Amino acid sequence: MEASYTQDISLLTIRWLPVTYEMSEDEYRSIFMEIADFIADYKIQRWMGYTKDFAFIVTPELQEWTAGEFNQKLVQAGLQKMAMIIPTDYIANLAVQQSVGEMEKQQNEETFETRYFDNPAQAKTWLTEH
Repeated sequence: MEASYTQDISLLTIRWLPVTYEMSEDEYRSIFMEIADFIADYKIQRWMGYTKDFAFIVTPELQEWTAGEFNQKLVQAGLQKMAMIIPTDYIANLAVQQSVGEMEKQQNEETFETRYFDNPAQAKTWLTEH
């Protein structure tokens, strides 16, 4: 993975690389916890993740861990917005997921907004809106 931090807009940008295919579950957890710690240490409010080359197969158990323990750490750290850059053909299917996610957010205000984009410029614009 490649990471950069833009301090003036509190934006962490992470580009996942195809080598993620070779990650183990322990490496996945370790990397994600390092990200959460970095977000907490630097009080990062925005995260843009380029997931087009993320090749690791996330098991149902890891999905639960990510949605639970990892996301809770992000909430506690103060993350406000996350934009995921994904392949264009995934966007239509995610519209429904975003709607459901928004409903869940209404039910649990202690969370951060997540949106999916196929255009990095649009993602950055959304991330930096107030």
